[in-house]
Amino acid sequence: MYANHDLLANRFKYLQTFNIAMHRLLTWVHFSLEPNPGSLAAMILHSRGLIFNKLKKTLWDSSLKRSQRASTTLDLILNRPKAMRQRASSVVDEEARSALFTQAFRQLNAAENYHFRRSDNVYYVKFLGENAEDAGGPYRETFCQYSCELQSSQLPLLLRTPNAAHNVGAFREKWVLNPGAFGSQSRLRRRLFEFLGKIMGAIVRSRDYIALDLALVMWKWLVHEPLQVSDLESMDRMLVQSMAKIRTIDSLGVTEEMFEDIVLETFTTLSTDNRMVEIKPNGKSIPVTFATRCEFADLVEHFRLHEFDQVLRYVELGLGKVLPLQYLHLFTANEFEKMVCGSPEVSISLLQQCTEYSSCAATDQHIVWFWATLNAFSHQERSAFLRFVWGRSRLPNSVAEFPQWFKLQSFSKTPADSYLPVAHTCFFALELPPYSSQELLSKKLLYAIYNCQEIDADGDSVAANQLGWEE
Repeated sequence: MYANHDLLANRFKYLQTFNIAMHRLLTWVHFSLEPNPGSLAAMILHSRGLIFNKLKKTLWDSSLKRSQRASTTLDLILNRPKAMRQRASSVVDEEARSALFTQAFRQLNAAENYHFRRSDNVYYVKFLGENAEDAGGPYRETFCQYSCELQSSQLPLLLRTPNAAHNVGAFREKWVLNPGAFGSQSRLRRRLFEFLGKIMGAIVRSRDYIALDLALVMWKWLVHEPLQVSDLESMDRMLVQSMAKIRTIDSLGVTEEMFEDIVLETFTTLSTDNRMVEIKPNGKSIPVTFATRCEFADLVEHFRLHEFDQVLRYVELGLGKVLPLQYLHLFTANEFEKMVCGSPEVSISLLQQCTEYSSCAATDQHIVWFWATLNAFSHQERSAFLRFVWGRSRLPNSVAEFPQWFKLQSFSKTPADSYLPVAHTCFFALELPPYSSQELLSKKLLYAIYNCQEIDADGDSVAANQLGWEE
């Protein structure tokens, strides 16, 4: 116990000393997109995981300010019924015209890159037929919508990992970029991936976050961290296990003579999108032998780790038009994921720290029940609640990063049990009726969360017409 404590104390001491040196050094180092091996910049990037995040953020924030440029806010009009019809049809949005993400792409992608380098909202959004004024809530709601569309069959840009498809291994909730997305629509798809990169860059600047559950390999590639076989296992456990068995098949008593009858492979493999790919020239005509089995396993793993390179380059191209990539590579994959997505866990204790009360108090019975209810919610329910009250599904990473505090307000209409909670997403506020029991509060809150999706749409004829099926 004490030995471990001493070991940790010494480790922290060395980390402090290292970071004091980095504090003096970092501003004098020339970072490039591809530093020469053996250069000081390359050695620092190799040690990026040892540099305190706060130290990197100081250099990063300074670089963001230097590259920021004043610009007018862009206008964006989104037709949610059109996107909902397309999704309900189960037809992929191949032409990039119906989903909200592709509607935004059609209107924003041609804008000058400096528009995406704002520290606040890139665009002012109007949902057709909904009467919300965009003071931030509808803007944040767009990122929730984009992430839902991207991580579905509605768009051809992302795929579930093989672990998810086979229901094995870890991280089954993760997605990867579709390595075969280009196809016959290659020019359009390249621009879509580039637009995704620009949106991700804008989110990093404004700290609004988007809930993208991408596999670790995607994040590591974007910050140029070396990829390892363990990263592949987090996406496709069955493949890694199969390659390990082929390498060590002799330990099971399989001889060279027996191998050809057992292993009927050629130098080909299936890509994540189920295309048969040759992993060496004329590979489909070259059988895997006992002597070449390790080469085969190495080539399969290398291909599967790098099959996303082409599509990721276009995401990186978009990122580079918004963010200073040479400094982005100072961050680890996990740090960059948090910069884009925020924390995947909705911390109720963090939310409570950043809450203010209007005409009610933290000690009021219905407020006590409210916090108890949130604590009892599942992760999905907490995310849905956050989207209901703020138009985003993830919290900032710390108190200091909250752009505004959550406001709990009194609700004056009676009888309270007859009404639903009322959310004001632009102002991160919730009017909560003083319900007669916690059970009723939970029931009303969950109903509002999952059934009140439109933002302030009214019932006039124009709105009804637009929400009907106007294109």
